[in-house]
Amino acid sequence: MKVSPIKPHKFIALTIITCMLLAANTGTAQESAATASPSGNQAKTIDEVPDNFIRFHMWDGSIVAGLVTIDFISINTEFGVLEVPVARIKKLFPGLNSFPELDKKIKMLIAQLSDKDFAMRETAHRELTNMGLQIREQLQDANSDGSAEQKKRLSEIRQAIEEEFEDAEENGESSERALIRGDSIETPEFNIVGKILQKTFTVNSKFGQLTVELSDVKMADRPVQEKKSATKKTVKIASDAFFQRTPANTRIRVTKGDKISIKADGVVQWTNWSTSSTPDGLTNQGQFQGIQSGTLCARIGSSGKIFKVGKEHTGVAKQSGTLYLGIAIQDSYVQQNYRWTGNYDAKVRVTPPDAE
Repeated sequence: MKVSPIKPHKFIALTIITCMLLAANTGTAQESAATASPSGNQAKTIDEVPDNFIRFHMWDGSIVAGLVTIDFISINTEFGVLEVPVARIKKLFPGLNSFPELDKKIKMLIAQLSDKDFAMRETAHRELTNMGLQIREQLQDANSDGSAEQKKRLSEIRQAIEEEFEDAEENGESSERALIRGDSIETPEFNIVGKILQKTFTVNSKFGQLTVELSDVKMADRPVQEKKSATKKTVKIASDAFFQRTPANTRIRVTKGDKISIKADGVVQWTNWSTSSTPDGLTNQGQFQGIQSGTLCARIGSSGKIFKVGKEHTGVAKQSGTLYLGIAIQDSYVQQNYRWTGNYDAKVRVTPPDAE
């Protein structure tokens, strides 16, 4: 394997400006006739995959896979041109700047949300919604032309796309990746954003030599061995983050078998009772699913069993899903016009079984 020519000072600067990518689309697609495995028909382990093997996922849903004829992909960044070894590339995403026609179409559809013709507004609304998460960034940055109709429709489309994102995250599914302006290359160590200089790629596949245009590529990926590590995060749990209402979404994806460690502190004031609670809860304010009110609890997934956390908890995940934190409270209190203030702070650490 060749060593990357990235110089130390560029590596440091690049690390400083690392732009973490949103979860990328890693779902399975039906391979077209142009799809090729690294070699032969048997499955290959990561160690057996050639350094220059790559899969191009095309906008039409097909996949072109094989051995590219280059060892490095060049990307122009604010720190100069960097050459990234193909062998170290995990994923590659052309940005919106590489798709000027799509960029133009998105802007046109947003403008049509306030068109005088109702059918035109409806069509634009439907098309933008169907584009889904890939245009999430563009919709967040979109400014209304001032019309109430456009503001209303933009709000509805944004909400629909956010719900799509949360549903995918909750179910542990691979969601569509939001397009950003620049091209991006993801490696196991860091991510690079800039402009990919190669406009075409020559791929040697079992069907012969193929040419892939960058403008036709939705994303590219290759199997790269990653070192697993623990996820650490501090989460604030509001005083009314009850499971009967809206518990705090930690945005941490837990896999069955992971070790979960949580340490919590803070105080929640129960104004109507002139009392306060720590994460260990109260002994005289009823229970929720057998857990004392005021106790910090957790749940994995949308339908997982709620379990007690208190000030400290260590355990092993019995299922996979997103980790939620919330406060236990007796059901009869939730709908009353009571007042709670304060919050708990939880330090969460999730460690995979084989993490270093």
